[in-house]
Amino acid sequence: MPSGPAGAAASLPAVTNASRAKRKRAAVRSAKRSRQNSWWHGLTAFVLIAGIALIVYTQASKPADVGPFIPDASNPTKQNTHWHAALGVYDCDHWLADGGQGGAGTWNWPAATPSGQPARVTNTNAYAGLHSHDDGVIHMEPAVSAEAGKHATLGLYFNYGGWKVSETGYSFLGTTVKNGDKCGSKAGTLQWEVGSWDGDTTGKVKQRYTVHSGNPAKYKLEQDDIVVLAFLPEGKTLASIGDPPSVPNLATALNAESAPMGTITTAPPATSGATTPATAAPASTATPKP
Repeated sequence: MPSGPAGAAASLPAVTNASRAKRKRAAVRSAKRSRQNSWWHGLTAFVLIAGIALIVYTQASKPADVGPFIPDASNPTKQNTHWHAALGVYDCDHWLADGGQGGAGTWNWPAATPSGQPARVTNTNAYAGLHSHDDGVIHMEPAVSAEAGKHATLGLYFNYGGWKVSETGYSFLGTTVKNGDKCGSKAGTLQWEVGSWDGDTTGKVKQRYTVHSGNPAKYKLEQDDIVVLAFLPEGKTLASIGDPPSVPNLATALNAESAPMGTITTAPPATSGATTPATAAPASTATPKP
């Protein structure tokens, strides 16, 4: 059998072919790794771009913060920290009031803190960020987050004043009514509407309203709102009762903040559908929260 150089020469093709196959396999693996790396880098880039786009979209579509806001001592010019809304509560044939100095359709706040600020009826040591000043106007001056922004509701105002309101009736200034109670000889129902004050101070221009349904306690109050709660007999409409007497007071609502609290009134519980006059307590001489 041949041996030596001739045998070695005969084995060269096999060695060469093996090397070529090895190099080919290495090239295939390298190409595969390259494709895998490209795919991975592409996927990573896509995820990053999608994530950034989602963050941008979320921030852009995020609902804007709503007032009224809590004042910021470091930013005394901060806007929307003091809002006003006129309120009128109607019982069958008249606007409810407490007999204070504000006149028809107005009422003073029923409780004060020891320092003379408007207080929550359920805790007279706690300031009421939603209150009134013998003007029938809801003053929204939140001091805590629980009464700011979306929490500034009609229901919170009633709660602070020791009153109640729901979709079937109200208890306010000594008058308690519910759907089905009599207004004269007819059954009454609670109706309510909301308008936006147009700036008229004469009381001669009829404001425009949108009739609402559901629970008025959940209504989120806005700047210059006019809210009407009316317990009306069958056949009587909201349009027939006109504007609340408190509407012109929106123009001077800021001035009420610097005046004394005035007469603090308390009203005893009343029977359903009846009106009980309020009784006055001594006036406070302290100045409310500015």
